[in-house]
This record gives sequence, C-alpha cells and structure tokens, in this order.
Amino acid sequence: MAEYRIDPEAVSDKPMRSQRFFELYFSKFKYLILANLFLLPFNLAAAGIAALVYKLFGALNIPAAAVGLIVLNVGMSGVALICRYICSGKEFSAFTAFKKGIKENALRFTIHGVMFYAVFAVSFLSISLYYNGTKTNGIFWVPLVITGLIALFVLFASYYMNVMTVTMDISLKDTYRNCALFSFGELKNNILATVALAILAAVIFTVAYIVNEPITVLVILGVLQLFLIPSTVQYIITFYVYDDMIGILDESRRAVKDDEDEAPKPEQPMLEREEAQDIDRLAHDSKDEYIFYNGRMIKRSEVEKMLQDDE
Repeated sequence: MAEYRIDPEAVSDKPMRSQRFFELYFSKFKYLILANLFLLPFNLAAAGIAALVYKLFGALNIPAAAVGLIVLNVGMSGVALICRYICSGKEFSAFTAFKKGIKENALRFTIHGVMFYAVFAVSFLSISLYYNGTKTNGIFWVPLVITGLIALFVLFASYYMNVMTVTMDISLKDTYRNCALFSFGELKNNILATVALAILAAVIFTVAYIVNEPITVLVILGVLQLFLIPSTVQYIITFYVYDDMIGILDESRRAVKDDEDEAPKPEQPMLEREEAQDIDRLAHDSKDEYIFYNGRMIKRSEVEKMLQDDE
C-alpha cells in the first residue's frame, strides 16, 4: 500500500494559507481585472440608480440608494463563478465563465440581491434608531447589540450565498438554510474573511485619508470600485469559505453543478487490463474515489469498468 502514503516533503512544502492567498491572487490577477471589466455595465447601472434614488428620498436616502446593489449583484454571478474557478484551480476562459455565471444564475442572484438589500435597509435603520436612542436612555443598548449581532451573522451567511449558488444545484430554500448553518458552524473562516475584508477597507480609507482631497478621493474610490474592488472582495470571501463549504456539501455529486473546465483537458491515457488488476489489488482496502498509481490519479470507476468489460 505504499502507493497511498503521504509524502512528508510534499506536506512540508505546502504553502501557508496567507502565502497561498497572495500567490493565487497575484498569479490570477488578470482574471480579476477582466471580471471587473465585464461587470462594468452592472456597476455603472447600479451607480446611476443609487445616485438617482439618493436625490429623491431625503432623510432615507442612504438605505434607499443601496437599492442599486440589487442590479450589481446580478453581475456578481459572473464574478462569483470566475472566483470559484480561481480558488478551485480550474482552467477557464474569463469571458466564458462570466457569461455562464450570469446565464445560469441571474434570477437567483436577483432574489439574493433583493433579500440582502431588505436586510441591509432594516439593519441600517434599526441600528441608527437604537444608537440615537442610547444618547437618552441606556436601555437602547440591548436592542442595539442584538440587532448588531443579527446583522453580523446575516453578513456571515451572505459570504456563502454567491459561491454556493454557482456551485451547488440545490433549491433556494436549501441554499438559505445552508448559508444560515454556515454562518454559525464555520466561525473561524467567517472571521478570517471578515478580518481580510476589514484590512482591505482600512487600506482604502488610509489612502483616502492621506490624499485628503474630496474630488481626488472620489475619483480614486470610483476607479477602485469599477476596476478592482468587486472581484477582490468576492475573491477574499471565496478563498476563505470555498474549500470547507464544498467539503461539507459535496456528499452527492448529483448536487454539484457541471464543473468541467472551460479550457479543454488533455486526454487521459487508456488503462491496460494488467494495470487495472494491479490497481484493484492495491486499492482493495481503500474506499477513495481517486487512486494514486504510477504518478497519476486514476478514477475508481474507470478501473471497475475496465475489469467488467473484460469479464
């Protein structure tokens, strides 16, 4: 059974998570830029809607203007699929992946956007109301803290919504249920993703503070939003939640969407009967779907098919 031993040197050479984060980000940076370019029409439409609504709703303009996020989230279906391919090590065409993400998931992402916007608006208004109330009565700290915690766990749940939708072929009901469970069950990954997003926000606001010129700051923030921020945010979230999420949910391959690479794969060499028999003998006590043999991964079903055909 030596074929199945883990190579200690290979394990020791495995990069740390933070190192892998930056290596993957910069090696696939061109795909993240392309994702933002493809997202540009949705970004501009969302900004236009937000600006229009902001002028129409007086004191409620901030939560009302966020309605533009619904439109932006439709385009994020393409960005989410690109980031999923990046984090899963797939070979793909950026435009094909973006188009596929929107074609297959636009309706669901619209529903996600509506729900997330509703939660954001209610949370924003509630937290603002309770915070102002604390200035006159300390009892308002209780609903303020409760509302803040609820908003935090909704944020954690939203981390899984996009990537789960472009990965799993399950109903909306199951998607929201799983997202809610992951918001509590994967606290470590949720906190890591939140810290990474907070660092990104801190860097952006530090640059804005240093520049300290309103018009220049708006231009810089606008350029970052149009060409970098959306795909970077989705990449951060996907990087920290994807592996554990798919490991838990991928109990049935029927529940996973078609995950073929967008680029053609090289054909695998055919198995010889003697090889199939040798693999079957070596893997007799193993239940793994993939078997490492002579420097390559062999799918168990291929071995079984070869042996059945020769009977």
